[in-house]
Amino acid sequence: MDENRDDMPSVTDKEIGAYMMRQLRSGRVKASVLVVLTEKNFPGVARERIIRCFNALDSKYLKG
Repeated sequence: MDENRDDMPSVTDKEIGAYMMRQLRSGRVKASVLVVLTEKNFPGVARERIIRCFNALDSKYLKG
């Protein structure tokens, strides 16, 4: 992994969260692969930031 890969200033946490919610609502993406999928779609965003956004989600789609 690239240690210099830091947060992309052009992508907000709100945009990342909205992307995650769209993926969950589509029904095609399981919560277990959402972080990996988000990393692939936002390659310049640090994994820790993506996980923070994932943890901030409050969705019935995450409740088992």
